[in-house]
Amino acid sequence: MKKTLPLLLLLLSASAWAQQPVAPSRPTVGVVLSGGGAKGVAHISALRAIEEAGIPIDIITGTSMGALIGGLYSAGWTTDQLDSLVRSQDWLFLLTDRVSPADLDIENRFLQDTYPLWHAFPKGASGNEGAGVIRGDNLDHLFDRLLYAYPDSICFDSLPIRFACVATDIVSNTEVDFHSGSLKLAMRSSMSIPGVFSPVRMGNMLLVDGGMRNNYPSDIARQMGADIIIGVSVQGDTLTANDISTPFDLLMQIIDVNCKNKYDENVRNSDIFMKVDVSGYSSASFTATSVDTLLQRGATAAAQHRAHLLDISSRINGGVPAPPVTRPTMLVEQPSSPRLMSIPQVLTFPVVGVTFRVDNEENSALQIGARYPFYWLSPMEVSMRLRLGKRLDIHFEHRFYPRGISSPSLSYEYQHNDIDIYESGSRKYNIKSNRHIVELTPINSTFKKYRLRIGLRFDYHNYYDNILSASQTAIDVSDQHFFSYFFESLLNNEDHLYFPTSGTHFILRVAYHTDNFATYEGSTGIPEVIMRLRVNLSPWKHITFQPSMFSRLLFGDKMPLSLIGALGSRQQMVDGQLYFPGIRSIVMTDRYIIGASLRTQLRIADKHHVLLDGAAARQLDDIKDYYHSFDLGSSDFTYGVSLGYAYTSYLGNIEAYIGYSSLAPSATFYIALGHAF
Repeated sequence: MKKTLPLLLLLLSASAWAQQPVAPSRPTVGVVLSGGGAKGVAHISALRAIEEAGIPIDIITGTSMGALIGGLYSAGWTTDQLDSLVRSQDWLFLLTDRVSPADLDIENRFLQDTYPLWHAFPKGASGNEGAGVIRGDNLDHLFDRLLYAYPDSICFDSLPIRFACVATDIVSNTEVDFHSGSLKLAMRSSMSIPGVFSPVRMGNMLLVDGGMRNNYPSDIARQMGADIIIGVSVQGDTLTANDISTPFDLLMQIIDVNCKNKYDENVRNSDIFMKVDVSGYSSASFTATSVDTLLQRGATAAAQHRAHLLDISSRINGGVPAPPVTRPTMLVEQPSSPRLMSIPQVLTFPVVGVTFRVDNEENSALQIGARYPFYWLSPMEVSMRLRLGKRLDIHFEHRFYPRGISSPSLSYEYQHNDIDIYESGSRKYNIKSNRHIVELTPINSTFKKYRLRIGLRFDYHNYYDNILSASQTAIDVSDQHFFSYFFESLLNNEDHLYFPTSGTHFILRVAYHTDNFATYEGSTGIPEVIMRLRVNLSPWKHITFQPSMFSRLLFGDKMPLSLIGALGSRQQMVDGQLYFPGIRSIVMTDRYIIGASLRTQLRIADKHHVLLDGAAARQLDDIKDYYHSFDLGSSDFTYGVSLGYAYTSYLGNIEAYIGYSSLAPSATFYIALGHAF
């Protein structure tokens, strides 16, 4: 009896529980987000509309940009946070392998700023990182910050919202669905556009953009148990034959055609299908204006389905639309950490870069640069630079990296110079020469923002086919050679190469020129000093003042043609040239010149600048006269002004200036596109 009593009580309790009414479970809601590059920012507005309709989201599946937005939302980011995130990102920086200037030393910063089109070739076992133009380093760093709460492999069902995304194994051409593992790698794999981003290696698989096999994965949402599917597509229409005019158009067409796999079938598998109007925009439309418009178009597409969304909300809530869903802020962006692609990594990889420039002085020029590091007894590096244009330049350098702070180098450079020289605003003569330079630099130290170089240079000038005016027939154009000792100190902590708003730029070059290591033509050697100091002051947000001082002093009795100083335009044509507004090409100066300038830089929009330059200088043939006859109206004083506009772009600056100088009585006009080199 004692043994049967507990059993009887248990049966009675179970009977009573069974008679209680069971609360009906609501349908499971899945959201599907398609791929589409920049167009995928419209997904954020669609998610916000689903929240406002009071529909709880249980499952999200996505491809490419849909995997990025869906993965972050599933991990806890709110729609307001995602909206702010896509508006505030520097997408031009994120979608390249460029490194933040703050993380680079002077030389690597110059390399990056000079070559907009550059690529590093990683040396590793697989070599797959070189299979894309962009390795995706900056995206990896962004994901590290945004998903810092999920650094390890996890089951994606454990996220606040269950999640899955799609990639493509390019080896077997099969679909790979991610339901677990590294959330960062899953998202990164799903958006690896073939040929653009390096594929992600996982075992024997090489993963690229999931849109190649399944760009709208509603079938995966069904497999995960979704009863109701709300889908958002930002996939554009395929191009016609007349629309394909660039290699990028062709690549996007190949991807878009492959994105049709299962697309129509999966669309029919949706309860609500929102098709965002993305006409006029491409996968690369990441400008601030484009992002804003695409977010609005996402909201417009969702508004057209407002009634359907409310119907689903009523079904879930027992016949009455539910109140808007509010998600608590769960994640914030972790502060940026030092970038993985730091200076040592830049030196570890072979690098090739291409840059160009078009202007109304040289017409056009193209430059190719390459660096190849290797190890033999100690770390070392070989670099090459080839400049094609009116002025040809070929440069080779071998640098050693022994233990210590100095990186000794040995270099050879050949220049073919074709230089126009102006007087009173018109071309007076043309100098053509072949120049050979061999430079040994035993002290070559580069720190974060400072560089020190001390060495010996051999310089040989061969002048030929020169056109001189009658007043300049006394110029000696016979061949010349020099053995020069040099010292160079450079400090540059400015925040931008072309349009800085803070920091200081200071350079001091001192050289002693001889023809036999001690004297020049039987007399004392020729000392030379070049100095420039520029400071950036920004008292207001959009205005920067840049006062500067500059000088070039050439001592000694001799004045060889190759050492004559010059004032000139923004292009560096000769060694002793100093920039001076209002001058086209270059104007020769006396051996001593001291001056000051002020630039006022007004930023009128994100990438638009108005620039006003003013400069004054005094040039003398004898430094002793500097404190005598100090008359601003004398011919010793030179002044110039210019007004310009510049637009910064990834491929270089678009610049236009109009100027006037006392050395060029008529107005000068200068226009250029590209980087300075």
